[in-house]
Amino acid sequence: MTDLASKTALRRHALARRDLIEPAEAHAAAEEIVGRALEIVRKLAPAGAVVSAYWPIRSEISTRPLLEALAQAGYRIALPVMTAAAKPLHFRLWAPGEELAKGALGLFEPLADAALAEPDLMFVPLACFDAKGHRVGYGGGNFDATLAAQRAKREIPAIGLAFADQEVDAIPHEAHDQRLDFVVTEIQVFDCGASG
Repeated sequence: MTDLASKTALRRHALARRDLIEPAEAHAAAEEIVGRALEIVRKLAPAGAVVSAYWPIRSEISTRPLLEALAQAGYRIALPVMTAAAKPLHFRLWAPGEELAKGALGLFEPLADAALAEPDLMFVPLACFDAKGHRVGYGGGNFDATLAAQRAKREIPAIGLAFADQEVDAIPHEAHDQRLDFVVTEIQVFDCGASG
């Protein structure tokens, strides 16, 4: 099986499993990740820094409680804006309570007049991950392209958010795949040492 076919199978299996998580369990997990994620952010970025997160879709672990906590802790939040598949994302500042609009690719994004920003730290969605910080995303390549572009300029930590059930033993990876520095689940934090 090629790496691409293997990733496709991993993605399909992981998303099917994630879809089975009960709403009450998903809500509890989203609340549980907040403290752990905030602790990592505080170690890596000073208050006032720009933290990129994302608005949750489908059965993803909800980022909404984390977005609220980041804002309350004094971080500026930027949400991604997609332009095309496999292209680096743009980021626009957003605060809880502000309006979002459906973007060209159907995802909720800040309004077009929101200020552009460069993130100091990025939260990254995923379908599944391994303990070494490799991830399978949704196949568009946007986050890998974004991290590659950002990391060519400077160090930028990347943190995955996931349910514990999304961990797999190993993920095939290629040179263009960007590793995560940490993965936060409702049960534990994986320090993947990607920057080291």
